[in-house]
Amino acid sequence: MMKRLIISSSVVTAALLVIAAFFDLQIDEYIYNPESRFAKIFAFAGMLPQYALMIFPPAMIIAAMFENRRKTKALSWVLAVAALLAVTSLHFYEIANYVRHETGLSNITLILTLLCLLEIALFFAALPFAKKNPAGLLVTGLVGFIAFTFGYEILQLLKTYWGRQRFFTMKDAAEQFTQWYIPQGKAASDSFKSFPSGHSFAAMCAVWFALWPLFIDCLKKYTKLIFTLALLFAFTVMVSRMIYGRHFLSDVTAGAALALASFALAKIIICGIFKKDLESR
Repeated sequence: MMKRLIISSSVVTAALLVIAAFFDLQIDEYIYNPESRFAKIFAFAGMLPQYALMIFPPAMIIAAMFENRRKTKALSWVLAVAALLAVTSLHFYEIANYVRHETGLSNITLILTLLCLLEIALFFAALPFAKKNPAGLLVTGLVGFIAFTFGYEILQLLKTYWGRQRFFTMKDAAEQFTQWYIPQGKAASDSFKSFPSGHSFAAMCAVWFALWPLFIDCLKKYTKLIFTLALLFAFTVMVSRMIYGRHFLSDVTAGAALALASFALAKIIICGIFKKDLESR
């Protein structure tokens, strides 16, 4: 199944990028509607999977490691937890800034404290699953954590150094438009961080929830349904970003493809490492 998914997603991505090379600007000009309520709703909703990936995996991983703490060397346990918490603290700071921007809350310390309490609550919520299926919980958490962390860093580097201007900021689209395959250099501001789409990357992160049946047995028969719903959600967000004028077809395609590639690679590696543990259950 994974092989078919990689092949099919690669073909679709390549086809969309070819189409975008000819019709990127025309598509945005045709569907652009900055007042679209649909686009505004998904500007918020599209980021939710990303923030779930920032919060859930660390609690899941630590819960699984805590369950197997007697089998793990103390130093390895401490170093792994320290690394998780270090990256998570950076994620929490980003979430806090987003919440402060969206809600107007000025007390960032309060937001960070609430996020820490939420993480602790999620840790205790994950413990029952760790007792029943520590390998499944650990693999799910690791795939989410690794895929998102590395994929997100690649995304930010591309956005910063590709320097493509967003459609809604263009005064003369015919003059200012640039093709997706031609890097423009370091972005002067957020207005030049169109490629690839961060919202599309974030929305496609929803495919991670299709791994939850690895540790929740009652979800196994719904794996394909969860994955399909995740793809539909990501596609909806991709369309909304073009309607909103924040991205072109090539931008949203590249963002979604980066997320899919990150998760596919992480799943292959992590499931390969823990193959015996997953099969022994």
